[in-house]
Amino acid sequence: MKLPDRFSFNQQNLQDYLDCPRRFYLRHILRQDWPAIESEPVKEQEVLILLGEQFHRMVQQLFAGIPQEIIESAITDPDLLNWWHQFVKLDIQSRPGSKFSEILLSIPFEGTRLIAKYDLIVYQEIQQAVIYDWKTSRHLPKEKWLALRMQTRIYPFLLATLSAQPGTAFHLSLEQIQMVYWYPAFPDKPFAFPYSQSQFSEDERFLSSTIHEIVRIDESGFTKTDNEKLCKYCRYRSLCDRGISAGERPEAEALENDTDSAFDIDFDQISAAE
Repeated sequence: MKLPDRFSFNQQNLQDYLDCPRRFYLRHILRQDWPAIESEPVKEQEVLILLGEQFHRMVQQLFAGIPQEIIESAITDPDLLNWWHQFVKLDIQSRPGSKFSEILLSIPFEGTRLIAKYDLIVYQEIQQAVIYDWKTSRHLPKEKWLALRMQTRIYPFLLATLSAQPGTAFHLSLEQIQMVYWYPAFPDKPFAFPYSQSQFSEDERFLSSTIHEIVRIDESGFTKTDNEKLCKYCRYRSLCDRGISAGERPEAEALENDTDSAFDIDFDQISAAE
């Protein structure tokens, strides 16, 4: 199948493909409008999305040099204020090394491009890098589930590949790359995933084979997922005759849906604008 012009692969569209090839096709190839809401209650979900966006923006402002007190003075929501206080306690900004907040990186890969938007990279000149990703879910997932997410594979892989290219600002040892998910609602329970040469090789094979599979299949190959539990929280379910009513958010959280997905960066939109 011919991909749209300037199409790039990223953690969002590859995760969609692995969850449901049909969703990938509708969302990223056809760019089909979402005919259904994702979950109930809608108002509560919208508030959570806005809080997540604000939290990410506040952290970006801090690393851009805006004083902590000024950022905090604009916070009115008690949950967001608690998240902010928990983040400040981490004191990442005073740790040694260079900090790159909300940075977009990309590499050529398998005849296309692989891109990622990082919440924060802390890079030390002794070839160490910690990739931080803020997750503002109200429920913790299982570590095993997080380990299998495309974000956990793509972010270290892309950074490691980029670090090996001439002229890059990052020079890294694979064993010194770490991916950390941090939940402000659960500040003492981060998830850390160290990287390695063996993991890099496995990720390279997996990403290459997945992208080749997508490129080779025709439109009829983008089939619906067999796991109909996922359909309850898919905005395309009515197009697939898999239901109309949205799933309840607590149940969605129990099934470990990624509650940050609603405000993920639209990487395809960024790519098209380059």
